[in-house]
This record gives sequence, C-alpha cells and structure tokens, in this order.
Amino acid sequence: MARRTDAGFTLIELIIVIIISGVLSIVVMQFITAPIDVYVDQSRRARLVDQAQALTERLAQDVRLAVPNSIRVGCGGSCVELMRAVTGGRYRQLPPGDPLSFIPGDADSTFEVLGNLNHTATVGTSADPAACAGGTASCVVVYNTGFSGTDLWRGDNRATLVSVNPGPPVTLEFDNSQFASGQTAFPAESPGQRFYLTDTAVSYVCDPVQGTVRRYWGYSPRQDQTDADTHAELLALPNPAEHALASNNVAGCQFQYAPGTPTRNAVLTMRLSIAEAGESVTLMEQVSVSNLP
Repeated sequence: MARRTDAGFTLIELIIVIIISGVLSIVVMQFITAPIDVYVDQSRRARLVDQAQALTERLAQDVRLAVPNSIRVGCGGSCVELMRAVTGGRYRQLPPGDPLSFIPGDADSTFEVLGNLNHTATVGTSADPAACAGGTASCVVVYNTGFSGTDLWRGDNRATLVSVNPGPPVTLEFDNSQFASGQTAFPAESPGQRFYLTDTAVSYVCDPVQGTVRRYWGYSPRQDQTDADTHAELLALPNPAEHALASNNVAGCQFQYAPGTPTRNAVLTMRLSIAEAGESVTLMEQVSVSNLP
C-alpha cells in the first residue's frame, strides 16, 4: 500500500522567499521612485518659476503704466514705489480753444484735451483741493522730471482732478491750489504738451523674513519713501493702503533702478528668489521705461 506524504514549505524556505521578495522590491522601487522624484522636482521647479514670473509680470505691468520719472526704489533695494497713470494725453497749448496757462497770475483751472481721452471711467474726481495729495482722487500731472521743482512726490506738479467734461472737445477742470510752491500754475511746460491722470500710488514691499512680497495701493502718497515703506506704516497712513499678497515662499529679492537719460530709457531690474522644500529658483527681469515727461 502506497504511503502518502503531505507536501509544504519549511520555515527556512518561507524566510528565503521573503528575503528574495524584499530584495526584488527594493530593486524595483529604485527604478520607480527615481522617475517619480524627478517628476516631483521638475513640477516644483515649474511651479516656482510660474510663481516668480507672475509677480514680475504684475510688477512690470504697473511699471509700464507709471508716470514718467515717478519710479523710486527704497528699503535697501527691497521695495519699489511708483505713481500709476490711468490715462493721459496732450493739452492745448495755444488758442483757439482753452489752452493750459503756465502763468500763475492767470490762475488757470481748465484746459482742453487734444483728441480723445480714454479710460476716464476709472478716474476719481473731487472738489476737495487736498484729495489728490490724500490719495482719494486722481491727480493731473504735467512735466514730471523727479527733480526738485517738478517732482510729483513733493507735490510740485500734481493737481486734484475736479471734473472731466467729455465734450467734444474734452476739457479737464483741476485745482492746483495745493502746489508745494504756493503758485497757482504748473511749474513747467511739457515739450510734448503731455499730461497724465493718476489713479493711485503703488508699492511692492519684499519681506524675506516673512517670505512674502505684498502689493499696496490706494494710499496717501508721501514725499519721502521712507515715511511709508513697511506694512505697518502703509496701513497707518491717513488714507490706509489696500494690500494683497503678491507672492509667498520668497527667499530674497532685489530691485535696482537706472533712471536713464534724455536719449536712453530707464531700466528697472528685478531679481526674485523663490524657495520651497529645499528647491529654489532665481528669476531676473528688466523692464525698459520711457521717462519722457
């Protein structure tokens, strides 16, 4: 009579199988995790680059809309401020029509715009002479050079926009009784008969300690940038700034401004470093700015 024996695995055989399976798993994982890690790293870098580009493009857009010669860099290169123009055009210089007079004795308060004036729906008007200086109404700016006597930050050549008459012809009414000089006329004519209407001062403040860049707008402009170049100072102004987070994960940033010459455009250089999970990218962008007033 045949004898039946039970077939099976011994404990040693099971242990050997487990060990071999573990070794194979480790080998396979090396082939799987390496591409996954590369994909994750590439995705993170792409996200950081997109984040840096979004900030530099937003800032570049504001810079291109800045009133000529109104850009200024402070905070040791970690903040930049500008006066943004919502629209602009050319004023009538001579009769017939309503020309803009630069003679203080004329006490001129209106002028005719040559051609059309676009984007007027977003300008702010006020009967308060101090509204422009307070940041609650648009300013009329003529021939801003950034130098003493024709510097909008000092209040030399910015007047409160009182009203816009759509015409035709389009005419603007303004109040220039708050000029720093005390005169009732713009201090200098523009060679190109240009004027600008502002809507707000804009600041970008970089704080690598907090890892943020914040954008501020709608606040009372100051003669000295150092008077309002931090989050606390901008929110403590008589007309407090509105603000929004422009970027986080900021490891460092640097702004440099070369004002240019009458024959060469100004250049704002922006260098921004974004870091996350040990990965970092640094992006540099230069924006050319025409400063012809």
